[in-house]
Amino acid sequence: MRTLLRNIAIVVAVMLAVSSLGAAEPQGADIEFQSSVVDLGTIAQDAGRQIVRLSFTNTGDVPLVVTEVRTSCSCMSVSYERKKVEPSARGVLTISLDPSKAPKGQYYRVMQIFSTAKSGVKRITVKAVIE
Repeated sequence: MRTLLRNIAIVVAVMLAVSSLGAAEPQGADIEFQSSVVDLGTIAQDAGRQIVRLSFTNTGDVPLVVTEVRTSCSCMSVSYERKKVEPSARGVLTISLDPSKAPKGQYYRVMQIFSTAKSGVKRITVKAVIE
């Protein structure tokens, strides 16, 4: 009987140890922006390049890497550092808009941010009025 109880106690202890190991596994990186829209307001077409710094936070528990950013217009480009952003740390995307290459009127373009985030591709809309 004692042997049976001891074996049961060992099995329970092993099961608890294994289940606690699974709970400690990292859940992944995630990227969060304060807003999904960047409003540049009204811009004259001859105003020259408009530069905006857009910060994001890694809300995950492993480092995040931005791997690519695609824009939907040749008048807009995005630069970023290709380095790891640690959990709870901030990174920055630098958006450059050349209004001389943009059509006049309402301007709405979408950027796609590809990264190692578990949430997948993030989309940010850049809007302005080009005069």
